[in-house]
Amino acid sequence: MLAETIYKGIAASTGISIGKAYLYTRSNFDIDTQHLIENEIEKEVEEFERAIDLSKKELNKIRTLSYEKIGEKNSMIFDAQLEILSDEFFISRVKLKIEKEKRTASYVFDNEISKIGRALLESNDEYLRERFTDINDVKNRVIRNMKKEKLVSKVEEYSIIFGHELTPADTILFSKRKVKGYATDRGGTTSHAAIISRALRVPAVVGMKDISKTISSGDFIIIDGFNGQIIKNPTEKTLKIYKKKIDELREYEIKLNEVIDLPSETKDKKFIELTANIEFDEEIDFVVNTGHCNIGLYRTEHLFLEAGDFPSEERQVEEYSHVANVTYPNIVTIRTYDIGGDKLLPRSEKEDNPFLGWRGIRICLDRVDIFKEQLSALLRSSTKKNIKIMFPMISSVSEVRRAKEILCEVKQELDRNEISYDREIKVGIMIEVPSAYFLADELAKEVDFFSIGTNDLIQYILAVDRGNEFISGLYLEFHPAVLRAIKSITDAAHRNKIKISVCGEMASDPLATSVLVGFGIDELSVVPSIFPEIKQIIRKINFKEAKKLSDEILTLSTESEIKKKVQSFYDKKIANVSD
Repeated sequence: MLAETIYKGIAASTGISIGKAYLYTRSNFDIDTQHLIENEIEKEVEEFERAIDLSKKELNKIRTLSYEKIGEKNSMIFDAQLEILSDEFFISRVKLKIEKEKRTASYVFDNEISKIGRALLESNDEYLRERFTDINDVKNRVIRNMKKEKLVSKVEEYSIIFGHELTPADTILFSKRKVKGYATDRGGTTSHAAIISRALRVPAVVGMKDISKTISSGDFIIIDGFNGQIIKNPTEKTLKIYKKKIDELREYEIKLNEVIDLPSETKDKKFIELTANIEFDEEIDFVVNTGHCNIGLYRTEHLFLEAGDFPSEERQVEEYSHVANVTYPNIVTIRTYDIGGDKLLPRSEKEDNPFLGWRGIRICLDRVDIFKEQLSALLRSSTKKNIKIMFPMISSVSEVRRAKEILCEVKQELDRNEISYDREIKVGIMIEVPSAYFLADELAKEVDFFSIGTNDLIQYILAVDRGNEFISGLYLEFHPAVLRAIKSITDAAHRNKIKISVCGEMASDPLATSVLVGFGIDELSVVPSIFPEIKQIIRKINFKEAKKLSDEILTLSTESEIKKKVQSFYDKKIANVSD
């Protein structure tokens, strides 16, 4: 009997699957480094052109498949890869070097595209580093076609894929074989493979360091995309537990429509507003189709990432008006640009510590022209009076006051031009850094609402980079310091008669729901896929009991004690209670 072994990584896409492993190893192609003689050059250039054309055909097929499976926006990486292969300047440069240096096409192409890859890999920005894999995929595809090698993708249906890393193309192609999960040594939650896994609704665990050296094809595996775990050779007891979880997930999906129509209130009639975190059109469809919730966080960074720069005011008006119109009469809380840190920066300079650098509201207050354009677009889109504005990464009262001053200036400009907008538009801030926690009372006097961004709040309070695979175990949402901070911020909001929501990942954690409700949080803004489950939990608990639980855990000193108590409450009041 083989021993059960549990491996921990970073949860990149939720879900649970049980099945056999398939270890995917990408072929490494040797680069031909020899010099060419004169009569070989023309043929070498022709072979290079043939390989480029074939690679473009492959990518077009993959892009078409991707569009069908996960929609256009989530498939944009393939457009970006095709742009590289269609860049006439880049391709001409490679051909010219083949002719001038009399070197093989694979040698020159590898050298030229690797320059782009190295620049990305050396970046301090996590988003840019993740793009190295995308560039590498283009390089390997072209070189493979120069070598006239076949793409190996014979995978047993319903396998769980393991590998050192997976490209977006790998992820899409494997989906044709109905794979049940992905696990990789490398990668983070912002990698395109992770994004595509979430869009495909396939569990994925990344950043596992050396899982590809530990797992063999045919191993019996459980992949837990909720907790970021891989279980090799599970015992009968573990299998029974996970099969029950899978059954419960299926039942939950069946009950989805029933739950969507029910009020978001506790057993003792305490109303908790349940809203959705939204970024892509596919997610907006959830709000439109259900018609039962507001948008608690609409991210605007994708506009910047898609354009590679700040979008025009008119492009923003188009986007914000669309969101406001399709969700009307529901409310949309739109966050101003939250770029920098682990996201792309609007410049090429490196920062030694981007998480403590130029990001969020700091960029907006430095680039007032850009900030004004966004605020003007938001106001112009607010004529239905269902938009709220939220500022991210606030660390001082002066930042809020300056942002409000700029908003007033934009309003005055619109008045002069006789452009209509919502004159009573609500303005709130994200509470996600320790200084905002300490200044919560003062900040609450300046705004209409708070929203706690638990992702950043946890990492800043605990000094833990949430995307770092080496210390991911230290990122603890039930750490006593984190919970005390959330309770204190909530109390400050209520003392000043403003509402408070939680929009970070903690809001989407079923185990945390009772705690946040007990703290008195007014609103939970969650990812659409978890919305029905969180609503079910709210409806299964009593507010008084949740408050008692929350009061008790505030007296505890360790994360393990707190989590044990919260888990016990969950098991007793939620997991074992039928609707």
